Amino acid sequence: MPDSNEMLEELNPEQRRAVTAGDGPLLVLAGAGSGKTRVLTTRIAHLIRERGVPPRRILAFTFTNKAAREMRSRVERLLGGVAADCWLGTFHATGVRILRREAARLGWDRDFAIYDTDDTEALLRELLGSRTLPRHLSPAEARQRLSAWKNERVTPERARALAGDPIERVVADLFADYEQALRRNNAFDFDDLIARPVDLFEAEPEALRPYSERFLHVLVDEFQDTNAIQMVFIEQLSGHHGNLLVVGDDDQSIYGWRGARIRNILEFEKRFPATNVVRLEENYRSTAPILEAANQLIAHNRGRMGKNLWTARQGGERIRAAMSADEEEEALRVARLAQEWVEKGGSRNDIAVLYRTNAQSRALEDALRRHNIPYQIVGGTRFYERREVRDVLAYLKVVQNPADSVALLRTLNVPRRGIGDTTVGRLQAAAAARGWSLSEAVEHCQEIEDMGRPAARRLAEFARFLAQLRGLAAGATCAGVVQAVIETTDYLAYLRQTDEATFETRRENVEELVSAARAFAEESDDASLRAFLEEIALLTDIDGMRQDIEVVTLMTLHSAKGLEFPVIAITGIEEGLLPHASSLQSQVDVEEERRLFYVGLTRARDHLYLFTASNRRRYGDYEPMMQSRFLAELPESCLEAETVRAPSWRSYAEGDPDTYWRQQGQGAQVPRRGVRDEDGTRESAATYEDDFSQEHVALAVGMRVRHEKYGVGRVERLEGHGDMMKVTVHFERHDAKKFVARYAKLLPVR
Repeated sequence: MPDSNEMLEELNPEQRRAVTAGDGPLLVLAGAGSGKTRVLTTRIAHLIRERGVPPRRILAFTFTNKAAREMRSRVERLLGGVAADCWLGTFHATGVRILRREAARLGWDRDFAIYDTDDTEALLRELLGSRTLPRHLSPAEARQRLSAWKNERVTPERARALAGDPIERVVADLFADYEQALRRNNAFDFDDLIARPVDLFEAEPEALRPYSERFLHVLVDEFQDTNAIQMVFIEQLSGHHGNLLVVGDDDQSIYGWRGARIRNILEFEKRFPATNVVRLEENYRSTAPILEAANQLIAHNRGRMGKNLWTARQGGERIRAAMSADEEEEALRVARLAQEWVEKGGSRNDIAVLYRTNAQSRALEDALRRHNIPYQIVGGTRFYERREVRDVLAYLKVVQNPADSVALLRTLNVPRRGIGDTTVGRLQAAAAARGWSLSEAVEHCQEIEDMGRPAARRLAEFARFLAQLRGLAAGATCAGVVQAVIETTDYLAYLRQTDEATFETRRENVEELVSAARAFAEESDDASLRAFLEEIALLTDIDGMRQDIEVVTLMTLHSAKGLEFPVIAITGIEEGLLPHASSLQSQVDVEEERRLFYVGLTRARDHLYLFTASNRRRYGDYEPMMQSRFLAELPESCLEAETVRAPSWRSYAEGDPDTYWRQQGQGAQVPRRGVRDEDGTRESAATYEDDFSQEHVALAVGMRVRHEKYGVGRVERLEGHGDMMKVTVHFERHDAKKFVARYAKLLPVR
């Protein structure tokens, strides 16, 4: 355990200034890779050791469970394990902790369920089923609208007043019914975990007082990602003592689409006039060329506080940039990059491949599989979202919270018990008519007039089974309850009967759930079922990322924030993808897209690769793509281009995209690989030649050509460049045909 002087000696001057700052509001502008986690953890240790602040009087907010675990671990290493009493966790975990204590004030039982996305949409699907809609409204669409309203603190009454179109009016009318259904089910959705404590503290100041008086110091990580209601939550809990330290980077604010407000950090000094500001600009992660590129890119944004990253590291290779004909060639380049890295002695888990949209992973996955390169996708179908895992979890939720109708509906006929849709409909109708929960309707099934005897008998047997299961669970650890559910339901036999082909994989997933419960029981101070379910409900995509296996990691740029890798490859750097098409009408949105690209650049420690394609397949057909404006904003001195030169990016940036695309996409000129200077020391700008055709024929759209088999035709479309260029020709005596240009043997017809 280091002493106080040792802790501070390891910090640079600005970090030390942030750690030792006095009371009051403090804004730490922490650039990418500048050691913000070290500052936060050392600050907590300093408060406890040097200033005598009891750990129980410190509250620290993070955005992921992974960050919370890392922060707690570091603090304990610095202090020798006295940090257990600190309230250190995500906003949602802190909200849950408060709700467990205050649930009765709100009319909930403290054993409430936490509804994830699937649970919420299942409940909304049930509520939407009885409504006449002006058009199709998916549960996902309804959930997103309700979530936005909750995070903006819009009540059901206010939502009705704000609703501007028929669908919004339907969702607004649904809002109150949805809230009532959550209460009946003794459940909170994910947004409630912050919204409910905030509303309670605002309505009942005496409920807030014990918390705001308790927390002498409040610290917030990733402050640039906070939304409106999180800002209120922070102010409520820090308001009594006023000691608020926030750490963030306005240049990494990339979650505006889900409610994050960059103005929370930009206007922090106005909100807290006595604020002390510290800038952390020394980067400990990336090489100088990467940082120079990132600095010049982000300087194009107007809405920022301003800082300039620098590093004491010497050297560093230039950023590699490459243009491909299409996404298939792009993916092939990525696969070759991974192979070459491993052949040089590197590890596959050194490499992360980033992209703007999840759909872009398809071609990458195909290429990696073809080359036998193991990979993992962060943000794909997560373990706890798999069908068999959710089946077992539904039983656990019903055991923990009998009022949970969503979980109960999932368990009614899994395994099959002969309880059909008609029986379920009668149960739901009886529950609604008599004010019962669905669980109560099951228990009183024999009192339901239109319930047939066979159905009532099966429901009664199910009720007895659940009672037996709750008896087995009483006093057991979460691992014991999971095992009891699997054994008493004979769930593995059900999986085999349902689908023999997938049985082994699904069985392994069920066994992994047992292992997860056992690990949780062994490692957690609270091994209860409630604590285990709470842990699962609060997991994020990043929590599912494995770092103990040799795989290439694929993820979106959004998922990559907070991570770093020796090798980063960013794909799809094109207009319409990055910046995304949905952002192009708003300068504010384009600036967020630029920040997203900046985040991608600054994930790289040593090697950075940028990929762009001249065509992408959409809805089955190829569409021409234009290189992103962001590429034009990177300094040429930091780049080494393989198949396209940096000046062509600048021709686009100077405002001539139409001419630029005609040159790039219609065969007038195409780039070849850059050539070395005579001394072989550096690569000069790529030269141009008509090298995409066989026998140097420069094809163009509209040109008449002859094919030895199909005769005369006209060129309809050109896709790609060089050896990979494809040409579509409509022949006079045949349908349109597509060829790889270099092998087509097409001759111009004068």
